[in-house]
Amino acid sequence: MWLSGLEDLVVDDCVNHLGLPFLNVGERCNIAGSKKFKNLIMAGDYGKCMDIAKQQVADGAHVIDINVDDGMLDGVAAMQKFVKIAVTEPEVS
Repeated sequence: MWLSGLEDLVVDDCVNHLGLPFLNVGERCNIAGSKKFKNLIMAGDYGKCMDIAKQQVADGAHVIDINVDDGMLDGVAAMQKFVKIAVTEPEVS
């Protein structure tokens, strides 16, 4: 698998302490799994949402699972806004 942000990420290069392929996925930027993130997205507080994403990376996430799909939210607009902000943050992208 080949992913990219500001820099390429080749998953084959990610290994755990045993030398086996391993990809750490940060899952806190997911409104289905994080009530805090959901409340922040619903309130439009993208700055604090980005703090959650930054913490995921600081804690070792190679990629971030982003989910903003909710019946009470324009998911397309929320995803576009979040991703546009995320790609401008060197600590996240």
